[in-house]
Amino acid sequence: MSGRVSQIAAAAQQLSATSSQVGHEVASVAAVAEQTSAATQQVSASTEETSASTEQIAASAETLAATATELRALVGQFSLAGPASAAALYDEQPNA
Repeated sequence: MSGRVSQIAAAAQQLSATSSQVGHEVASVAAVAEQTSAATQQVSASTEETSASTEQIAASAETLAATATELRALVGQFSLAGPASAAALYDEQPNA
């Protein structure tokens, strides 16, 4: 009977050691899960910042396109005179 008790005691010690090892592994997995969660939150924040920057760039591009259209319209109001016209304007100036 004493041999059986020794076997049971040995099995209980082995079970206790295995249980302790499982506890350490679970704690290790929990730490990795926390690190993964933190990294995921950082990626999410970075994605949100990138999205906001992209929206700002798109708005700036639209503003720039509108300004370019306005500028083309304003420049289109001017007529550029060629060299002959410039000379004619110079000749029309009264002599001082």
